[in-house]
Amino acid sequence: MPVNILPIGYSGQSHHGQSSYSSDDLPKTVVMTLNQGSVVKSMDFHPVQQILLLVGTNTGDIMIWELGSREKLAHKNFKVWDLSVFSTPLQAALTSDYTALINRVTWSPDGTLFGVAYSKHIVQIYSYHGGDDVRNHLEIDAHVGSVNDLAFSYPNKQLCIVTCGDDRLIKVWNAVTGFKQYTFEGHEAPVYSVCPHFKETVQFIFSTATDGKIKAWLYDNIGSRVDYDAPGH
Repeated sequence: MPVNILPIGYSGQSHHGQSSYSSDDLPKTVVMTLNQGSVVKSMDFHPVQQILLLVGTNTGDIMIWELGSREKLAHKNFKVWDLSVFSTPLQAALTSDYTALINRVTWSPDGTLFGVAYSKHIVQIYSYHGGDDVRNHLEIDAHVGSVNDLAFSYPNKQLCIVTCGDDRLIKVWNAVTGFKQYTFEGHEAPVYSVCPHFKETVQFIFSTATDGKIKAWLYDNIGSRVDYDAPGH
């Protein structure tokens, strides 16, 4: 992978890669407080209707808030849709403790889907049709152990879901069918975060693991193209 298609400066960055913003630019005034009722683990604003806020909690609950009215439009409790199709380790984990916290909630780029990554094996994808109309779309037994992050990407102009987990793997799934397209192996510790990115026509994924390693992957089966240490674990 040529070096010049890797780290890209954003519009808010100077020539040296340092952010041109300082902490003084961050808003200091609280404009709204929402009583969630449990510990918030992840949030994401709707990409089109930015007044909608998707929230995931430590009890596995999902909420959609409408910030103009401060109204909770939708609320889903943690529930496995079809336990019979899942692996034996997941069934055993849920039999002994039928709870899971949420590690990540995120909207798809057009806001018609959102994904939820749980602390036990599972990724759930919901379709969103406005208001309180939330429908089950895909349920994936994605990783052994915790699914630590989830992101949407568009390789080959096809919407995909990228996941990572405690099993040290990164996987790419078709967002329509749930079919697994790629598995990336190479991290030596749980993979903590994934970030799909592109430069011109090249699509790739950054990943970070809990041992401080950062890797970059193309959508193929050749392995990571970049491997370096983050400044601090």
